Amino acid sequence: MTDDEIVERVRAYARAHELPPLAPAQAVAEVEAAVGHPMPALLRRLYLEVANGGFGPDGSILSLTDTGEWYSDEESLLQLVRDWRPASEPEALSHPLHVPPLVTLGCAIWWHVDFSTPEGRMSGWDPNARCERHRFFVERFNLAEWLADWLEGNRTFPHPPPVVVCPDC
Repeated sequence: MTDDEIVERVRAYARAHELPPLAPAQAVAEVEAAVGHPMPALLRRLYLEVANGGFGPDGSILSLTDTGEWYSDEESLLQLVRDWRPASEPEALSHPLHVPPLVTLGCAIWWHVDFSTPEGRMSGWDPNARCERHRFFVERFNLAEWLADWLEGNRTFPHPPPVVVCPDC
């Protein structure tokens, strides 16, 4: 599925589910500044051309700003990025700052998207399946593939790779 096809299919979903209006361009700039990388082009288009959150698996991709509707149990991606960024101890982050959370599936399981990659490489976070060192893991697909899978009716969970030797997992 091309990016244009994904945008059109998500647009139809947004109309059918009365999602919030478009995200303000200033919010995109603020998130990018907080993360330190430009947003993947497809994600940027979805926020600026389709809706300010509420699409994706379980209709729960975070809004960039507080729309009055909370998705993924959070006010906004901007607030979440600010809250998760330790001011004095960046090494304390459980995941790289350029891979912010995008949507939760409950039970503290999150999907993250890598802003440092143009295609938006997806990563998972599952503290229930792994020790602290292995909770965050790079997935096998990018944002477009993940969204296409959702648009085809699937609800994919993060799939941690097998850990060969780890006494804590």
